Order: sequence, then structure tokens, then C-alpha cells
Amino acid sequence: MKQSRFIVAALSMSCITTLSSCFKEEPLNAECDIEQAYIHADNKILFTNPSDTLVNVQSDTTKIEFTMTQFANLKKQAPMFRLSQGATIQPESGSVHDFSKGPVTYVVTSENKQWSRTYQVSIKKGQTTILNEKEFSKGYYNWQENWNGDILGIWATGNSGYKISNSSAKPEEYPTVMIKDGYKGKGVKLTTKRTSKLADIVHKPIAAGNLFIGQFDATDALNDAMKATKFGRPFSFSAKPVKLEGWYKYQAGEKFTDKNMQELDRHDYGTIYAVLYENIDEKGNAVLLYGDNVQTSKQIVALALVGETHDDNGKVAIGNTKEWHHFSVDFKYKKAIDPIKLKNGGYSLTIVSSSSSDGANFLGAVGSTLWIDSFKLICE
Repeated sequence: MKQSRFIVAALSMSCITTLSSCFKEEPLNAECDIEQAYIHADNKILFTNPSDTLVNVQSDTTKIEFTMTQFANLKKQAPMFRLSQGATIQPESGSVHDFSKGPVTYVVTSENKQWSRTYQVSIKKGQTTILNEKEFSKGYYNWQENWNGDILGIWATGNSGYKISNSSAKPEEYPTVMIKDGYKGKGVKLTTKRTSKLADIVHKPIAAGNLFIGQFDATDALNDAMKATKFGRPFSFSAKPVKLEGWYKYQAGEKFTDKNMQELDRHDYGTIYAVLYENIDEKGNAVLLYGDNVQTSKQIVALALVGETHDDNGKVAIGNTKEWHHFSVDFKYKKAIDPIKLKNGGYSLTIVSSSSSDGANFLGAVGSTLWIDSFKLICE
């Protein structure tokens, strides 16, 4: 009996010792990193793209840079930071500082106070002016141009959406590709392509070749393709756009199909147009145009529509041409231009080209091809 009580007591002491070891304090975190940096935009169009408000900071860098629009006030900005567990930062996250004179230094200290890391946080103003003359003579798939030494990714395509359903496709098989034999040097070929059985499930059996000023978010491509296509970049200039010029040729595909790949008694057309719109609404909220309102939004100030015919929806469109065809179209203004707003980037501009005029609704003919080159935007 005494022996059994001793065993129970010994087991009890063993459990207490084990529990005690479990509740020992973990060593304090020795990491001192900024993991994310962000700036609250407060409904003002301080950034060209919503994604520009957030910077995911790599562990091997100590330089963080934001890019804001031309009319952002760099003297009073308050970046906020997500730090490694337990770390602290000086100056404090969310405190206001003057970034107009260069980077601001932040020091992050680890939870155990043994380590620290110094970061340089800077904010620059992006160049929002679109070049007066646009020729497709750069890169292969980057669609970037050089402005005073800075690379501007103003052009976008839906190629990344096509890649989701055709991951094995070669670069030259994508809907939008660079070509060597444009009208003048390199050009761009836009072709309406068949997607895949995966895209058929969500009734998106084709992908029109496109090239536009704006941004394409592939994460929304299968879910909401209209919202995935974001048109326009802030346009800051002392003169308003009055004319769009360039070269194209077009060949429609043979069979026009609907979202279920059923043939329709319709003919395919190409499309090229430019839109100038107000990028802040009457309530002061930032505005972007999408696939479902790029030609109909009440924010639109002017349109330049290219084409010598009309598609089945009654929109100005491009028909078949065997040879390169020069176009020169005027912007038709719906509203008067505010010169101060124009100079300060209060308007956004997009130029859009597509191999199927109704391709945004996944209607068109596989094989329809639009070749484009040497676009010019004339301002006065």
C-alpha cells in the first residue's frame, strides 16, 4: 500500500515537472524586418493603380519605394508597416513625414532588443504623361517605353489570362505578339484564339488579341473578365489630345461563334479607339474604366473611334483590308476640358486595340487578326 502511494506520488511529480517545462517562456523573437509597407489613399487618386499603395518587402532589401501621381503631396505622407513579430519601429508606423527631399530613415528593433535593421523609405512621383508619338519598337512582351530613363509599363494585354487556360502555349502562340514586319519596323499582331476546355466551363471559349493602355489582372480573368481589364493611365499634359493616328490591316476569321462555340450568322470586325475620361468622380472618389463601361461611362470626356464600317452592335469598327491602312481620327469631345485638371493629371487616357470588336463578351471568330503599328497621339 505504501509502495503504491509512492508510485502515484512519483508519477504526480513527473507530470508537474513536464508541465513546468511546457510553460517555460519562449525566447524573444530576434527578427527585425519590415514585411509590408502601405499608404492609405483616402479615396484620392494619389496612385495610378490601387496595387501601388502596398509594397511587399523582400527579406534581402532595406530600400522601400512608393510611386505616387504627379499631384500627390510628398511633404505629408504617413506610411504604415507590418513588422516581424514583436518588433518595433522608429519613427512610428503611421507617423507623418516629408518625403519631398528624399528617403526617410526607419529603424526596426527586434523583440529581444538585440538586433536592429535600418530601412530607407522613399516616395517618387511617376511620370504620367503619355508620349506624343507611340511606335511599337521595344522589347518582346513587356510593352514598356522609356521616358527620361524611367521604365513605364503603360501598355497591357490579356496574354496572362490566356496563359491560365493554355499554360503550355509557346510565346508566339499567344493572342498578342510582337512581329518583325510591321508597317514600319516592328509591329504587333492581335489574333482571336481558341482557349481550352477549362475556359469552356465558364463560357469563355475564345480570347481576342488585345493591346491597351491600362492594366490586366489575371486573377480575375476567369471569374469576372470585364473587371480584370482596367483601362487608362493618368494623362498630364499642357495640351489636350485632338487626334489619334496610326496604321492597321485586318482579316476576319471564318466562323463567328458565341460563348458556347455555337456558330452565329455574324461577321467579325477589329476595333481601335481612344478614350479620355475624368479619373475622379463628383464625390472625390478615384475612377477606373473597365470592359463593361469603357465606351459608355458618364466620366468619359472624349472618344476617338477608328474604322470605316460598323459591327453588328452598331459600333464603329474595322473591316477586312489586304494592305496596311493609315488612319487619322479626331477626338469627339462630350465635355469641355479643364486645363488645370488636365495639367494635374485629373484625366486618364486609354488607347485600345482588339482583334474582335465583341471579344470582351467572348464573341468572335477564331483566327481574326488585327495588325497595328506606329500609333501617334496628337495634342494641341
